[in-house]
Amino acid sequence: MSSLVTWYDVLGVLPDAPPEDIREAWQARKAMLQPGLLAGVSPDVLSAAEQARQAVEEAWGVLADPAARESYDQKIGFARPGEGLAAPWRGPSGPDVSLGRGWSTADEESLEPYSDPPSRVMVPDVRGLFYRACMDVAGRVGLHVEPVRLTAHPMPVEGLVVGQTPAAGDRVHHASRLTVQLWHPSEPDGAAGSG
Repeated sequence: MSSLVTWYDVLGVLPDAPPEDIREAWQARKAMLQPGLLAGVSPDVLSAAEQARQAVEEAWGVLADPAARESYDQKIGFARPGEGLAAPWRGPSGPDVSLGRGWSTADEESLEPYSDPPSRVMVPDVRGLFYRACMDVAGRVGLHVEPVRLTAHPMPVEGLVVGQTPAAGDRVHHASRLTVQLWHPSEPDGAAGSG
């Protein structure tokens, strides 16, 4: 089994990001998931935000520690001894690469190189990811993302995926549409009409 989601995806950074960029991304993700911004949201949003909060902290725990990051890079195939970093678009590789409980994995057949793409692919679980990471993960298996904005007057920040159709684990045709519901914090009262 190989994971489709990396800790870099969770924080929205490239594998060659310097430590200060990783810190900034971690802080930005944490800020968007603060309880004050989540007041009064639906249970689906709260569930996705909690999943995202846990993943952001786990990503920070690995990527902020130089030794843990180097080991992780080697494990997922981003760094190989003597070769430096692989191209960022390459994605994870290698046996049993996983983020942990609750995150989507795909079977090997959906990630093996093909001269032609497979006719059916497994839908990844993108709930709890931010939109750009969702786009990257879905693109790796050849799905087209169609966003549905849930917030009438969103703040100008990246949205959090709180739902998806088809469901994670379903098998669909390559190049199918993955519809995702995006939540953004709302603009404070009065600010929605001033921009």
